[in-house]
Amino acid sequence: MFKKVFLMLLAGIIFAWQSFAGVANALSLNEDIRTVPLNEDGAKITLSNQEAQVGSRLFVDNCAQCHIQGKTKTNPNVGLSKEALANAIPARDNLLGMIDYIKHPTSYDGEEDLSLYHLSTERPDLWSEIRNYTDEDIKAVAGYILIQTNADPKWGKRSLIEP
Repeated sequence: MFKKVFLMLLAGIIFAWQSFAGVANALSLNEDIRTVPLNEDGAKITLSNQEAQVGSRLFVDNCAQCHIQGKTKTNPNVGLSKEALANAIPARDNLLGMIDYIKHPTSYDGEEDLSLYHLSTERPDLWSEIRNYTDEDIKAVAGYILIQTNADPKWGKRSLIEP
């Protein structure tokens, strides 16, 4: 009986501490990880820890169903790795390119409009999750994706299983 009460009390303390800890105690990413390409010309931008946290939350809530660990469930040949983003047309390996893709998704070769099939601001009637995204939210999600390409060398890459 005492053990059960003790475990319940401990769990309550942990949950209470987490609710008061807030963002200030959240994991901080170093500046190198948060510095991503801004445009195709090579300019860079350093995103804040807050932008990274917002981007992470929005990505997990709305994108991770199809892009778990940066892979693409619907097309395993095209993930969110640094190389895949760089080779897309137009390139998506920079913040402005990724923001444009989120707003106006196109096929990997840039030829087809994918707004009917991909989460986008073009079709909030179809993708209600993104209906209330602000420009700052879109920047945060785009930034999070690019931060992940810096932070995790396996992000968005296919796993090849050897027999």
